[in-house]
Amino acid sequence: MMKKRSYIVSPKVQLNGLASKTYDVVIVGAGIAGMSVALSLNPKLKVALMSKEEIDESSTYKAQGGMAISIGANDSPEKHIADTLHVGRGLCRQPAVEVLIREGAKALEFLESLGTNFNHDENGICLSREAGHSENRIVHYYDYTGRHIAESMAAKVAERSNIDLFHHCFLVDILTKDQQCNGCIVENSGELMVLHASEVVIATGGYSGLFARSTNTMTANGDGIAAAYRAGAVIADMEFVQFHPTAFTTNAGKVFLLTEALRGEGAYLLNDAGKRFMLDYHPSGELAPRDEVARGIVNEMKLNNTDVVYLDARHMGGKYLADRFRQVYSELVQNGYHMERDLIPIAPAAHYTIGGILTDLLGKSTLLHLYACGEAASTGVHGANRLASNSLSEGVVFGRRVAHAINTEFHKTDLVAVIDMEGERVWYSTDIKKLGQDLARVAGVLRKGEELSSLLETLKCEIEDEKNSMESVQGYQACNACQLAELLLEAALFRRESRGTHYRADYLARNDVDFNKHTVQQWGRRAALQ
Repeated sequence: MMKKRSYIVSPKVQLNGLASKTYDVVIVGAGIAGMSVALSLNPKLKVALMSKEEIDESSTYKAQGGMAISIGANDSPEKHIADTLHVGRGLCRQPAVEVLIREGAKALEFLESLGTNFNHDENGICLSREAGHSENRIVHYYDYTGRHIAESMAAKVAERSNIDLFHHCFLVDILTKDQQCNGCIVENSGELMVLHASEVVIATGGYSGLFARSTNTMTANGDGIAAAYRAGAVIADMEFVQFHPTAFTTNAGKVFLLTEALRGEGAYLLNDAGKRFMLDYHPSGELAPRDEVARGIVNEMKLNNTDVVYLDARHMGGKYLADRFRQVYSELVQNGYHMERDLIPIAPAAHYTIGGILTDLLGKSTLLHLYACGEAASTGVHGANRLASNSLSEGVVFGRRVAHAINTEFHKTDLVAVIDMEGERVWYSTDIKKLGQDLARVAGVLRKGEELSSLLETLKCEIEDEKNSMESVQGYQACNACQLAELLLEAALFRRESRGTHYRADYLARNDVDFNKHTVQQWGRRAALQ
């Protein structure tokens, strides 16, 4: 039996008493996926595009490496598909992988039509290599590809008269009627507001910001996934969290990503004794899949009783490093490091989350008229471990597919003025900063069932009555963080094997009998219906 749904906004709220607006489509999230949807929709449709923060806070803006597109002379979609499936450890949904890779070139053309200008040389577009790839296929704009894409897309969004852009607008809950999505409640300028819509698209990004050490900000805590869960959509793959192997801690204590392209172009990893160690863990060394590199680093830190290992790019030369890796070089210099002369201390950090809202190949969730794309969606492309630089192209490919589905099937829904919200409101008394530290310790690169279970029980004991809770964006985000932490921990306990980014010290072997590709969907239904 489906339990009563829990909402952040009280079911007693009279929605018809709130300020409201009506749109054809509401898109929650203004990163590469959300803007791909907005810019691909029929311009006759009235669109609301919501951004929780400014553009430079999005995961897209922070993406350094680039986009994996198999367009090289020695490359092919078949090679790219094979690499993706291999790194995904048997859990990729192959039809989704086929869609991503075979539509990658069109995604590149789409971005170029918006004004992006990736690096070229005398031979054409530059292609670099990252971990897990058998060929050079990463298109990039120096080492701030995401920023370049985001700024180009945002400029085009501003030109579209059919798109209303809401900055600092927070998704509180998704509205449903008769098991169909027909809008959402948002907090805008300190006030609750209802946005009625025939179609809602969730493109809010992932939940790696839940972890104390993350390449993303704390605001990347999966708000859209949590809202979809409360609305009844199936959530899947929550146990799979990818840790980027090479993250640098600034003098101010912030985590700064050192792009994988550094290792792709020749940088090494050294332990505290100055030994290059990754070849002891994988024949591809520093270019092994990210899960392998992250575990190798963690193991070396344990063996040497240190908090870091070192990235060595000294042999690559200062002139080349300063030009090719402009953002990284500048940040390191500001923190007292020069890559041409210094070893750079690094350690893994939570970076990308594979779990999210279960979707089909058109981005449709299991809740009618609710779509998802980008990191908020569980498309099945990444399986148990994401192949480097597949995520930006995924945002464009599946964002455009969502738009195509809406353009093809759109018809105005009869949007009622009053919408019943059946359920109860659940709040938590958890210290979110401490939760992040606990998740990093318990659900990080290495996991143990006993510790996962203990933290889960602690969380469940910290649900409190709504009258003690602060109704604000901060309070809403805290509630979302706790709900997603519960789903992550439950999924990690349920998967009693080690596979890809999910590594159980108490279940070291991969279990292809009990945990085949169908388990992901079964777990998703279980999470939504329990």
